[in-house]
Amino acid sequence: MTDDRATRAAALLVEARKTGKGLGELPADCRPRDAAEAYAIQDAVARQVGAVQGWKTGAPGPEAEPAYAPIFTVSAGPGRFPAKTQRLFGIEAEIAFRLARDLPPRDKPYDRDEVVAAIATMHPAVADWRSLGLDLARPPITVTIDGTVAAETTGNSGGDPLRLLTALANHCAHRTGGLREGDMITTGSITGVTFAKPGATVTADFGPLGAVRLEFPL
Repeated sequence: MTDDRATRAAALLVEARKTGKGLGELPADCRPRDAAEAYAIQDAVARQVGAVQGWKTGAPGPEAEPAYAPIFTVSAGPGRFPAKTQRLFGIEAEIAFRLARDLPPRDKPYDRDEVVAAIATMHPAVADWRSLGLDLARPPITVTIDGTVAAETTGNSGGDPLRLLTALANHCAHRTGGLREGDMITTGSITGVTFAKPGATVTADFGPLGAVRLEFPL
């Protein structure tokens, strides 16, 4: 993809982000034709939006190649997001990890043990996650909206989230300058997407990991 095509696509996406009007699809003349072009657009967006605070990764199957995307805003729970500032109210409960140290670019790929050793905490709860003994692909999660159960654990479509995290570490080492200490990394929905409405209160209960509470006041 030429820089011009990526820049035009990024400008449309950034404008949609600023205005909140959304964008159904990119025009054909700047729409990505493969993953490399999609990541070129992603890089162009990042240059305009600001510092990357974390990453999202996930995959459609346990053996499938993961996809990766930067996160520009990370908020500690409980979270309050005025309904008028949101377009969609899609809720996905995920396991997230915060890194204790950088994983910079290098010639040799990172292996799973090295990536695990770089993890500081697993979220939503700040815990010594290695001692919890959870099935990370199917942890106990219940999402309630205004007190009514809306979703429960279905399992991570990408399988083991540590596989996804290791793949992300190598992707970023190769393409974006590496992961950094303090990065928060989410690893794919475990409950599917649940949609709330303006004014709703949402709680995702992760059992021994704790709970996350979100409010969308009118």
